[in-house]
Amino acid sequence: MLTVRRQCEYLILLAAVGLICSTGAWAQMLMPRYAHTATALLDGRVLVYGGLGPGDGFIIGSEIMGTGGEAAGLGPRGHKARAFHTATLLGDGTVLLAGGFILPYSTSRTAELYDGRQIVFLPHAMSDPRELHTATLLADGRVLIAGGFVGGVTSLASCDVYDPQRRTFEPTGELSEGRFGHAACLLGDGRVLVLGGSQFPGEQTLASAEAYDPSAGEFERVGQMLADRSRHTATLLADGRVFITGGYSASAKIQLATTELYDPETGQFTPGPTMSDARMDHTATLLPGGRVLITGGFNAIGEPHTVNSCEVFDPETGRFEPAVPLPAPVHEHKAVLLPGGEALITGGLYVTPRGRQTLDVTAIIDLD
Repeated sequence: MLTVRRQCEYLILLAAVGLICSTGAWAQMLMPRYAHTATALLDGRVLVYGGLGPGDGFIIGSEIMGTGGEAAGLGPRGHKARAFHTATLLGDGTVLLAGGFILPYSTSRTAELYDGRQIVFLPHAMSDPRELHTATLLADGRVLIAGGFVGGVTSLASCDVYDPQRRTFEPTGELSEGRFGHAACLLGDGRVLVLGGSQFPGEQTLASAEAYDPSAGEFERVGQMLADRSRHTATLLADGRVFITGGYSASAKIQLATTELYDPETGQFTPGPTMSDARMDHTATLLPGGRVLITGGFNAIGEPHTVNSCEVFDPETGRFEPAVPLPAPVHEHKAVLLPGGEALITGGLYVTPRGRQTLDVTAIIDLD
């Protein structure tokens, strides 16, 4: 059974939306934020970087959370205020911070590197500015940067590969379709699977899937998902399959509760179990035992609202198990796995028909 571990006696007052929660399961970050990144470092600490705060203001700088998810301390200041960027832990323990939405309200092609002490601005930039892209660590230590969105202009098919030895980006093969808000994960054979996403202009969501071969530097179409999805998740399971959850479907005009499984051996997509709630902008965390924890998300079916439900997918049974809900609804949050096997949830948005609130709180979810 999943439980939310008590961290401190902390009262949350969300007066703007009329919610009071005093479960004591939350700890406070230094700044409310969403569209940020949270990265588990090699020493067990967590780097929280960037994002947007109250009133959608940019947040410059970072926070460092302790190995047990203790209250955050001030981290190094970045050179750019970024949101909707990516953060990738590299083999040497540094963190690549790439692209995103930046001041003065534009999309960035620049990147920075957290080296454990400071955030260093990289002189070599990506081939295109991009936000809402994906960054996937390859088996050889390089990073594939795929697709993305140039604010108000277009969705991208271009991709780059970051070389940590040279600290440079090099263009590589293009996606068959420009996309942002897609999902990507490294397969067991070293390829990168890219799934779904949105296109701009037109706001179409995609069902198409393609795989990047690092040895050839090219993408190949690998089929169609059962549903078009954007802002969904994709998680590599221990048996080599990929578990895909939720997202928004433009063709159905709703958030999805459906899931599906992709088998790289057969190239087939098959239906998975249905979640308790339709959701997008949620998280999926692979737990040490092989199960997948789903938390939060946004649902606009009926009245737009954020959900607090959590559930766990068990690949052995092919079913979801119920989990204790979060103390407060949240989406656009981040979840990272801590050394002890717990999931740390940070920040996010809380939305009701009456308004929205940016959160400065965290929760730790324990697997008993």
